[in-house]
Amino acid sequence: MPRKPRFIDIFCWAGGISQGLLDSGYKIKWAIDNNKETKLTFDYNHKIRMRLGDIRKIKSPKLGLEKKELDLLIGGPPCPTFSLVGRTKINSIEGRNVKTDERSFLYENFLNLVSFYEPKTFVMENVKGMMSAENEEGEFIVDIIQSQMEDLGYSVSVQLLNAANYGVPQHRERVFFIANRHGFKNPEMEKWETHRKPKNNNEKEMKMRTFSENGGSFPAFTKKAEKKPWNTVADALLDLPPLSPEGTVPPKTISEYIMPPLSEYQYWARNNPTIDNWNKCKLYNHTCRGHNMRDLSIYKILGEGVSWKIGDLPEYIQPYRTDIFSDKYKKQNPVEPSSTIVAHLYKDGNMFIHPREARSLTVREVARLQSFRDDFIFPVARTHAYKQIGNAVPPLLAQAIGTAIKQEILDVLG
Repeated sequence: MPRKPRFIDIFCWAGGISQGLLDSGYKIKWAIDNNKETKLTFDYNHKIRMRLGDIRKIKSPKLGLEKKELDLLIGGPPCPTFSLVGRTKINSIEGRNVKTDERSFLYENFLNLVSFYEPKTFVMENVKGMMSAENEEGEFIVDIIQSQMEDLGYSVSVQLLNAANYGVPQHRERVFFIANRHGFKNPEMEKWETHRKPKNNNEKEMKMRTFSENGGSFPAFTKKAEKKPWNTVADALLDLPPLSPEGTVPPKTISEYIMPPLSEYQYWARNNPTIDNWNKCKLYNHTCRGHNMRDLSIYKILGEGVSWKIGDLPEYIQPYRTDIFSDKYKKQNPVEPSSTIVAHLYKDGNMFIHPREARSLTVREVARLQSFRDDFIFPVARTHAYKQIGNAVPPLLAQAIGTAIKQEILDVLG
């Protein structure tokens, strides 16, 4: 049996990247993050325990591997200053500047591990805003980082990927540095896309099919595969039982499925070996958060896919002062991929209102939109779970990247 490629996951968070790589046939050797709540989730769902600590203070771990034997090093250094929101926040704090804030340089710790292990390949992920970030001399951060990576002996490509194009029912654009030290051309991830924008409204409406009609082939990451229309919010969520903020019918929380899977994606998300045992599995993390009556009324008024800024609301139903808050309400569109899932969800769910029910999305629902399957459990408080999901790399996107690297580089090396 061929040896599984080995990887380590730096800044691993809850383990979205790790899950995707495990699903694409890799073996995890080590993972690290500095958040103790994240460790609870990672350890619960993976066979190895995450190392809790600050990567800047931990020496490179001894993994029983010689230099150049590690197949893949992967991670997403948390760089809030590269996001447009982060720049504004940090510049507003007296004595701090976005271009010199130390969190901008956590990627250097990632590159230190690249230099130490000299892995065959590595992948570094970050927010889309990194593409426009500049240093004090006006040089693009992306160009500087790519040059530093190449100085370590790697061929590097920088690619902006939308998770929706890889089966994730969510629009989520992220930057990926994909590199190898063997002179191979790095995978062009556009050629590994499995999904696309629907050609017409009929294609959107036809997406909600039964499992038997689809044949259960999802996901199927093959180079230049025939692309299907994007998976949508309806494809991802509408089999999950209804809930209400307070009540008995519908209940506030439920731990069992009421209906069988109704789409290919739902069947995959439940991870059932056969379609007949759908009612024998437990449903986790499906609990409605509380809402006040004003928010519930606004949720009810909004049409599917419609969003309102606070200032757009009639004065007599304004929930907050418009000179202080610029938050939005948005009811997700069932026939589109969702908006980008964000960590702000731990504060409120106003941007992620259920398309058919007057409430915000549950932990299980946003996990599905991030492509965490239902057997990936979040054994932490709801606020921590929302934050972990919002900061994650979608496992399906990680699986696509891992599959491409494995087939185009690692399998060739043997």
